[in-house]
Amino acid sequence: MATRSAEPPETTKLCGACSNELPKDSFSKKQWQQKQQRRCKSCIDSNQEINIDAQTSTSHSSTPAKKKTSKKDKPVFAGDQGALYKPTTPGDVRTKLASDICAWCGKAEENEELLLCEGCKNVLYCSRACQKAAHPEHKSLCGRMKQDRKDSKNERKADNHGGFSISEASGVGSFGLDYHPESAGCVSMSMLMYNGELRGDEEPGLHFATDEAKEGMQRMLGAKSFKIFCQHMKDKCLQDRGTLSRKEVFTDVDELYAIDQFLLSCGPLDNLERAKATLPHVLHQISISGLKPDGSILDIGDIKVRGYSLNALEWAARRGNYSIAEWLATDSRTKVMLTRSDSAPVAWACYTNKIELSKMLVKHGADSHATTEVMFYYKPATHLASENGQLLALKYLVEECGHDIQERDMSGQDIRASLRVNNKVWASVAGCVAVDEYAKSKGVDGEINRRNTKTKVPRNTNQQALENILAAALRKLEIAGGKEEDPDDDDDNDQEEDDKPTGEYLNELLAVADARYELGQYANSGSIYYRAYYAAMHNSAYMNNPAIFPIAHKLILAWIKSDDEHYINHAHGMARQNCMMPGHPPYIREDLKEVEKIMKKKGMNIQRFGMGTGGF
Repeated sequence: MATRSAEPPETTKLCGACSNELPKDSFSKKQWQQKQQRRCKSCIDSNQEINIDAQTSTSHSSTPAKKKTSKKDKPVFAGDQGALYKPTTPGDVRTKLASDICAWCGKAEENEELLLCEGCKNVLYCSRACQKAAHPEHKSLCGRMKQDRKDSKNERKADNHGGFSISEASGVGSFGLDYHPESAGCVSMSMLMYNGELRGDEEPGLHFATDEAKEGMQRMLGAKSFKIFCQHMKDKCLQDRGTLSRKEVFTDVDELYAIDQFLLSCGPLDNLERAKATLPHVLHQISISGLKPDGSILDIGDIKVRGYSLNALEWAARRGNYSIAEWLATDSRTKVMLTRSDSAPVAWACYTNKIELSKMLVKHGADSHATTEVMFYYKPATHLASENGQLLALKYLVEECGHDIQERDMSGQDIRASLRVNNKVWASVAGCVAVDEYAKSKGVDGEINRRNTKTKVPRNTNQQALENILAAALRKLEIAGGKEEDPDDDDDNDQEEDDKPTGEYLNELLAVADARYELGQYANSGSIYYRAYYAAMHNSAYMNNPAIFPIAHKLILAWIKSDDEHYINHAHGMARQNCMMPGHPPYIREDLKEVEKIMKKKGMNIQRFGMGTGGF
């Protein structure tokens, strides 16, 4: 904590025996430090005793000792409204921001400057007494604020070669990047840092990002240094065993897997050209990855940052990469991330006050109310913006997107209460104080729920969001020239699909079917997938268009889940039909097995016309 200049040290002190004021060299080191029993060297040599009367009179005449501080002298916290400091001359004091008041007692800066905490350089105190009173509560945050300040400084301060360091956290984990690109022939080591999740056979500790990264490090370090570095990596792996912390080193972005290049380009690297170039490789990787555990097919929205768990669009929104976010939101291959139930790009954009980007996402169909577990346990977008001091984002959500200013989070706190509970230094951040004043003007009480238990997520947490997604998909389907109702006559239906602008129409039809499926309307969604299946078939010059197989899988899965024998028979026929097509993927054969397994349990007749009698 910054302090005023100290008073000059004493040059003379009183001898308790001869009662003379003497310089320091007249006393031994030990005696110079004594108080009541101080004697000079001469008095010690002559064995002269302390003059008690003179000592007592001197002590009475000297400045009285400071009164020992008692607990009741501790400054009162400004949160106790009755003891809140009030300026003595309110008419002469200008309106203060939160950064101009004592973080403990609420005293505003008037005649004397407030003192700054030397640790975090973010909190002010009017006196040492207030600093000491606040220390137990501030201590835990001070170190983190100091580290955040350091990280922010590193991020803003790019080196001459374009390098930077970032550290970001979500509700499930964190991600870090220490990036040093090659420049003027000089190769440097860069590092990816994940914490909170390990996938597949990954192990914690320090590793090479890829085999190409290993070769790059070997070229950069040379044989001898590379051997030492490998031993260091082994030691780090042993040290981190049992954690979810993993670090991966590389020397060039080109050494990374296509998925990592794509995600980094959409996030911290902000490289639209590389993102577009790597997307086809990512989609190919998805197509050969098989099914998810629930039997559904992977899509681009399932590709998320390890530990951090944001998809590409959410990351672009959080970082404020407008051009990349707009491309992802409009490209037919990636716009599924706008409306997935586990994606909340608008909330992440509001978290960092990217208002124009938020408006663009909403315009293209994103739900501003969407929230996920990754957003710090289903925190509403309004709370996420408020706790970060983003007043403009809060106003946009409330005044333009129709969010309820009285909305509560999963622990039952409103915006003002959540701000106080989750941001202990909110009163020292001007943006947070402005948010609090705005919410107060709208009638938000700010009453804190003291129960320290989390409310369980209700089953219908995403119900409204899914219904909003369905409504948006239906509007877009109508704009594309289609409608949800399925004509009764199949021939007319085929002719109708021939007449549709099948590119955009097909995408919107699938979006409606996906929304119906997520809402549990399986029979309905299967029928819409059926229409999309034949629309995709007519969109190609040949019958076994690869695009039909993922649609067929969704169709089969929906009709199976309907638990209706009529639709299960249709699912069986669709699986048989696709298994007879050249180039069908393995998961279609698995679908056929699954349908027949269900049919056997139900005692249904299984027929395989044109396929022989053998099983798969």
